[in-house]
Amino acid sequence: MKLKKLVINGLFGHFNHDVRFKDGNITIITAPNGYGKTICLKVIDAIFNKKLAFLCDLQFSLIELHTSHGTLSIRKDVEEKPLTIVLGHSDVDLTHEYQKEYEFSKIKKHSVNYIDEHIPFLQRVGPREWIDHRTDEVFSFEEVVDSFSDYLPDELTIKNYPEWYQKFSDSLNAHFIQDQRLIQRKVHHQRGRRTSFTDTIEKFADELSDLIRESGFRSSHTSQQLDSTFPERLLRNDENFIAMGAEELKEELQKLQARRNDLSSFNLLSSAQHLPALQVLDEIKSEDTKVLTLYVQDTKEKLASYDDIYRKIELFSRILNNKRLSFKKIRISAEEGFHFTTDYGKALKLTQLSSGEQHQVVLLYELIFKTEKNILVLIDEPEISLHVAWQKEFLKDLKEIIEIQDMPVVIATHSPQIIDGNWELTIDLEGEG
Repeated sequence: MKLKKLVINGLFGHFNHDVRFKDGNITIITAPNGYGKTICLKVIDAIFNKKLAFLCDLQFSLIELHTSHGTLSIRKDVEEKPLTIVLGHSDVDLTHEYQKEYEFSKIKKHSVNYIDEHIPFLQRVGPREWIDHRTDEVFSFEEVVDSFSDYLPDELTIKNYPEWYQKFSDSLNAHFIQDQRLIQRKVHHQRGRRTSFTDTIEKFADELSDLIRESGFRSSHTSQQLDSTFPERLLRNDENFIAMGAEELKEELQKLQARRNDLSSFNLLSSAQHLPALQVLDEIKSEDTKVLTLYVQDTKEKLASYDDIYRKIELFSRILNNKRLSFKKIRISAEEGFHFTTDYGKALKLTQLSSGEQHQVVLLYELIFKTEKNILVLIDEPEISLHVAWQKEFLKDLKEIIEIQDMPVVIATHSPQIIDGNWELTIDLEGEG
């Protein structure tokens, strides 16, 4: 799905906005504070992540999202039904009314204990709060109902959306990177007390450690499968098998050695894992070509498990080490995910980085590792806590990330340094109020 235009009329009873998305992958929404640029992102997020309760609470009269899959319209009568929205689609001669208080009352009149009984990965940590043990995120009652109603009994399911809206919202995944990025809510129980925040940078380091280990597990699994069949494939008389010549083998083996060196530089492979010394390659005999051809093919397949993580780690490290962090270098390992050292090699705690440095690391990590190809990324105020020089480099970095992720991005900002002269990418809301 491709976004074409977002229309919001009567926002806060004052603004009428017409946001026409750019043909490329980047659209920048700019305006002074209070004009609703962040609301534009939240509206898109609410539509595709089915957070209709947010739209019920928002003051507006009409929202239209024009896309390559038709136009979704959302209407509200602020005077008569301030908590009710009416959904419609240009291709469907039907509407759907969603009323927040009515829908939530269907589960309120029973017991919130239903959530405890039917969603095993959620634990109640307050009268109307639950923690998701998989992500350590904390959800309010309304957020649980919005996000996890698929796990609730049929009689309590409130996501009775029409099929046409379900199909529309499922046509595009949206990932919202909010302005508050350094702290995430988390719950611990210690003698009846509750600590409810954790540092995002530490959580992301742990996540990268898990991603590296998962890549290693996949490579090991592939290695076991290939090694177990290697003798049979070597001895098989396969008429379709074509062995490489000595010169081609030498070239391919040299490429594999360079690939191993690249992976070892980020501790994805042990430096002890290497290919035969290059001088030995001059001694390849004709009877060696089949076994070496199979060896090259198998090694490529084994190392392919690291392709995705390597591209992301290389970009992540290169951007941060390219004069972004004062007198510090990022280091990658399976044990720690990422950590930092001074130019003299002294290890630093992640929280010893300045708030601006942490914002830079967290934002880059989220863009590179927590998004996927063709996902719509919504970024609210990327300039927060960033030095002016870093702000001016943001779009350059983003374009590099888009090259490997191939994802559309919508940004809300009031920083001319973020725009850095790329005014052709901007939509200014100030003149539309």
